[in-house]
Amino acid sequence: MRVTGRMVVALLMAGFAVPAMAQVDTANAQKKLLSKRAAEADAYRKLAETIRGVQITSDTYVKDFVAESDVIQAALDDFIKGVRLGDPKWYEDYSCEVPAEVTVAKVVQTIKEIHRRHYKGDKVTGKDIEQIQRRINKKVLKVVGMGAPREDLPPDLPAGVVEQLGGPPIPPEPPIPDLWKRVGPQGRLMAIRAARVDAQRKLVERILGLRVTSDTLVKDFVTESDQIQAVTKGTLIGFTETRVYLHHDEPIAEVTIEVPLESVVTTIKELHTRRIQGDRVTGKDVTEMTQRIKTKTFSATGMGIPPALMLKKVEATTQVAFPGWAKTPIKMTGECVPPADKAGTAQGRLLAARCAELDAKRKLSEHINGLTIQSETSVKDFVAEHDEISSYMEGFLVGASVDRTEYDGETARVTVSVPGMELWEIVSQRMRVTR
Repeated sequence: MRVTGRMVVALLMAGFAVPAMAQVDTANAQKKLLSKRAAEADAYRKLAETIRGVQITSDTYVKDFVAESDVIQAALDDFIKGVRLGDPKWYEDYSCEVPAEVTVAKVVQTIKEIHRRHYKGDKVTGKDIEQIQRRINKKVLKVVGMGAPREDLPPDLPAGVVEQLGGPPIPPEPPIPDLWKRVGPQGRLMAIRAARVDAQRKLVERILGLRVTSDTLVKDFVTESDQIQAVTKGTLIGFTETRVYLHHDEPIAEVTIEVPLESVVTTIKELHTRRIQGDRVTGKDVTEMTQRIKTKTFSATGMGIPPALMLKKVEATTQVAFPGWAKTPIKMTGECVPPADKAGTAQGRLLAARCAELDAKRKLSEHINGLTIQSETSVKDFVAEHDEISSYMEGFLVGASVDRTEYDGETARVTVSVPGMELWEIVSQRMRVTR
């Protein structure tokens, strides 16, 4: 009887204890599920950026190849969301890491298949794609997705990933993270405004980067940067803001905007009327290009941070001190002249501009590698210590935006930039994990 009595008492105590414990565990489990979902989404996003940053030829990357058509974009997105993710790893604050990796051989095989099925141009050949493995000094592309317990997901995910991950719906107005409460409403609005301007610039860049013929882009029509601004300004007046995302652990705001296809087509035709003298591109080429575009809208995501003065509020109320370079865009300018046999021609200006852009990106990479993180540690040293972020860093550098293109006689000058705070986010997240 005593044994039976003790069992009854134990069961009764367990009956009272389980609901309380279940309540705590359920709340914690919910946080872990949310952070895992966010980390998985981030892993897919980083993997997509890394693959799009792979170089095919001296002046062509996978992102350029994908821009050829929505069919190619969709095929690559299908491949990316089919990559198997690794096991999640949680930390005390319920943040989560999810690794993802894919072999370079598999990427090359997939791009070759997409090229064979869907590519219509002649800028990229099957032989070019086969050379990718020689350009990449590694056999596997690795990224690590990072997430916190939030219901909303970051933008710029490959098509179908949100549906694949499932989970709670994205709220139209996600809660303001604690970090942004420290920044204050004025700083938050200024960061969102800066992100909106950056999104507009990137949207213009995407339109100008569309390929008309095998060796001509839309931006090749334009002789001066002020003409770009004059024509595209009207296009962006009617943009729709579809997403505002506030990073929970860094003072970075992201804004996604879109414009309808009709506005883009109108802009392209207007730019064509102001083209460089010559007949390399005809009205028929422009018409055929616009007919190849399958998407109904064009979108872009920009990034912004609060003014440096307001960032001091965050530094004063947290243990994080941002390096000076994180508070501004990091810029570099490259220069180049056209080949001697192309001097004075439209094609020569184009070749000089592309060469100057590559020169600027090379200088940007060298400059970033020399930036100091802590004490005597540079970005280059940090990346060398953490192989898992090297491929993401490569994609980050390839994604540098062209801010300005100028000509001084035959010399082309191109300025490119990357957000300093985005670079700091890559570094600081890894630093928090390894502490």
